[in-house]
Amino acid sequence: MKHLGLMLVAVLFVVGCASSKKSESNNTSNVNNNNITNNTTGPCSSYCVAPKVCIGSTDENSTCASPCPCESPKVCYSGGCVDLFSDPNNCGAVGNYCSGTCTNGQCVDACAAIGAPCQTNQTCCDVGGGVFACRTTATDLLNCGACGRACSTTGANACLNGQCACGSGAECTGGRTCCSNSCKDTANDVYNCGTCGNACGVGLTCSGGQCMCGTAACGFGESCCGNYCANLTTDITNCGECGNNCGTGNGCSGGDCTCGTSGTVCQGDFDCSGGLFPGMCTATEECCPGGCAVTKVAELMPLGLVTVDNANCGACGNDCGANTCCCFSFMGAEAQCSCCSSGQTCDGTMGCQ
Repeated sequence: MKHLGLMLVAVLFVVGCASSKKSESNNTSNVNNNNITNNTTGPCSSYCVAPKVCIGSTDENSTCASPCPCESPKVCYSGGCVDLFSDPNNCGAVGNYCSGTCTNGQCVDACAAIGAPCQTNQTCCDVGGGVFACRTTATDLLNCGACGRACSTTGANACLNGQCACGSGAECTGGRTCCSNSCKDTANDVYNCGTCGNACGVGLTCSGGQCMCGTAACGFGESCCGNYCANLTTDITNCGECGNNCGTGNGCSGGDCTCGTSGTVCQGDFDCSGGLFPGMCTATEECCPGGCAVTKVAELMPLGLVTVDNANCGACGNDCGANTCCCFSFMGAEAQCSCCSSGQTCDGTMGCQ
């Protein structure tokens, strides 16, 4: 009888333990079924396992919850059961994110907790490294419409009423870039080639984000002259415009031909009265072998403000030597210049006398 009693106790102990384990397992299952896990490191879809569902107003502010139907006081939201009284991702209302603690459906956000409460039009956002600050999600490019929802750095330049925008329009999509408040295809736009504001030069096309001259890719500021990439500000064979050759030995600066190595830009035809008597005195300055030289002067009255270069009388290289270079003009006609013979003088209307 003694042995029989011991055996009975042992059996009862084993059954009790098994029952306890089963009950414990059921309790664990129930806890798991009712558990709501708030995500703090990323979208809960990365760890929320079926049959549970990942729900939330944004990926960053999501909750791993049991599927509907729900037991009171939880409510069904996007297929999952949320507790509006305690869930910081759905505090007081579904999708209402609370950066701090949610107690009885009331949010005490992290900003208020550190003594910096947000204004009515602001939201307390995690701005990185666990630091919270008030942000206006209606206009904040880094928190547009919700905390952490950053607008594209290329497709948008504004946040309007919580929506990413390019100027006053919608955010650029399909690979387009927001340039000067409008969407541009920087792969093919000659005024925004490769990047906003990069305008291709004269005659160039834009292909694949590069300014092209035929099959050659041109650099910034270059133009297409034939099939040649030319910088019109410095190219002596295409100075200022394609085909404008400054000539051997000369230079090109700022799109103007310079004379020899001096870097000086000759004036060409100019008012030799300095603007004091418009039309009364005109002169021509050319680039000659020795530099810029006044080769012609035409005066309606003898002002004597500019002297013709004797070594370049009427044209470069026409040297009068010791004699006088005489330029004469009748009634403002183009000046005629010649070298006077020894002993002759120059008359402005009659020439050498």
